[in-house]
Amino acid sequence: MKYGGYAGKILRVDLTKGGTREEPLDEDAALKLLGGRGLAASILFRELKPKIDPLGPENKLIFMSGPLAGSGAPCTTRCAVVTKSPLTGIYLVTLAAGNFAGQLKAEGYDGIIVEGMAEKPVYVWLHEGKAEIRSAERYWGMMTEDTQTLLKEDLREDKIEVACVGPPGERLVQLASIISGRRAFGRGGAGAVMGSKKLKAVAVLSKQKPSIRIKNQEAYREAVSLAYKNIRENKATGQTFPKYGTPSLVLPMNEHGVLPTRNFQSGFFDKAELISGENMRTNYVVKDKACFACPIMCSKLTLARAGPYAGVLTEGPDYETIYSMGSECGNSNFDSIIAADRLCDDYGLDSISAGCAVAFAMECFERGILTTRDTDGIELHFGNHVALVELIGKMARREGFGDVLADGALKASRRIGRDSEKYVMHVKGMELPGYEPRGMKGMGLNYATACRGACHCRGYTVHSEIFRRNAPWPTEPFAYEGKGKLVNAIQDLRAVYDASIFCAFAQGAYSLDVPAKMLSAVIGVKLDEAELYRVGHRINTLERAFNVREGVTRKDDVLPERLLKEPMPEGASKGYVVELEPMLDEYYEQRGWNVETGIPTKVELKELGLADVAAELERLGLLK
Repeated sequence: MKYGGYAGKILRVDLTKGGTREEPLDEDAALKLLGGRGLAASILFRELKPKIDPLGPENKLIFMSGPLAGSGAPCTTRCAVVTKSPLTGIYLVTLAAGNFAGQLKAEGYDGIIVEGMAEKPVYVWLHEGKAEIRSAERYWGMMTEDTQTLLKEDLREDKIEVACVGPPGERLVQLASIISGRRAFGRGGAGAVMGSKKLKAVAVLSKQKPSIRIKNQEAYREAVSLAYKNIRENKATGQTFPKYGTPSLVLPMNEHGVLPTRNFQSGFFDKAELISGENMRTNYVVKDKACFACPIMCSKLTLARAGPYAGVLTEGPDYETIYSMGSECGNSNFDSIIAADRLCDDYGLDSISAGCAVAFAMECFERGILTTRDTDGIELHFGNHVALVELIGKMARREGFGDVLADGALKASRRIGRDSEKYVMHVKGMELPGYEPRGMKGMGLNYATACRGACHCRGYTVHSEIFRRNAPWPTEPFAYEGKGKLVNAIQDLRAVYDASIFCAFAQGAYSLDVPAKMLSAVIGVKLDEAELYRVGHRINTLERAFNVREGVTRKDDVLPERLLKEPMPEGASKGYVVELEPMLDEYYEQRGWNVETGIPTKVELKELGLADVAAELERLGLLK
């Protein structure tokens, strides 16, 4: 390897043939796209034919580390999973922290490409330089924690890192996630893709200490020192997140009128204090936890104290789960949110989409579209926390009305009919996360254009629109002018973090100056901020090309009608809607994409070094 930071090998697992083989890492592609989300997107585009069934054998499931995984630098423990989503039918990237990527790198692999489909349940076991495909029939049907525990017992190794699916993945529930430890590759149904391949788990153990080859040790130490300094001195990463975690966002979002409530009927929840990070810290947190080499310790172990949920222990809930199971469902019972979070982890279920699917059903119930005859006798009123928890289990098991919701709110509405689709809060089939775009319009533009559908992670504008004082691009949240430029920059920034592979929270502590120093020292190639933004732009354009090949154009970059036409009824964002069309014009212009179609231009693709991608789109008649 001429570059540092990479193991130099990719493992390809063919479940149809029951074999594995090692392939050399394409070093030039790695440098061009860094790794993680970027490199995996390139592989997926080049190896997948358009329009394939996401749950068929032609789909591929890619686990990919990045050049900083295993380095010991703060906030560099994430792993990316990339595939075609069964929930949306388009590109999917989902990331999780933990130590899976570090163990994978230590075992000598930058990534794993899983293809084909096994006849019977299997798991992949990587250890001591060997890759084996073994029977998983013993573990099929098990919950995720039981699977991980029993695998470690059977393999007689306690330090194994496992990524696995639970019953929802096995049943092809399109909200199914992949669980590693207590971390979730959560959104878009990657767990269903894994389950469709009859792949129960991937287990990795390296007897080597996770480490990577660093080209310039002195410069690397200086960059790491600067990273720790910035994390300590930043208020969010140095004080707020260590104490409260992401639930610290609940009260500020509510104060600004952007805490989605009762299926986005409002952005203000009158009982927000009961589901706040402050209440969680005072009454429920029993321990702080951190990922490997992370000083932030944002994760919290919480214990339910009352009612039928007393004694339930979970790692979480984070802000997004509190939103989806709390305000979005009109639920202020925090004990039930803890229980719902634990169920989602144990089953392997995306807590955002699961809660949003229930909230959609609750609005339909209150509007008379659904009755107890449809819902297995459950009174689905907003605030009914018992119904919420019961439905999580039913969705995971595809049982009764839970089966209707198991593939997401959009597909549920098509089964329900009765004009219910207008109450689905989604983009491209993915349910919206926990920020009301009528009160922060840049987030609305990001939802409309993000590569995997409604997603806060691919372009998190909250720093710039809400916490403006210390943000790199402070902007008025209710304005729509300039939001195309803002979202473009933030999406490119995040693509670099996802490829490198940094945790999202590092983005709040420093911009691209620290990653540029760190990556340059590790890889051995001078990478300044301008070049990294170009890498981010390249990744976002490549992912857009994948989606264009699946049929996505400007017509699909939309938001729910409620957010465009119904003014916010109360709270600090009262009276506002999202003016999406002018923001889209500006966004496409900034990207160098065709403003009328939202398709990257041939000139832009070639300038980004994606001439082969341009040729493929041209061959399909998609470039003008």
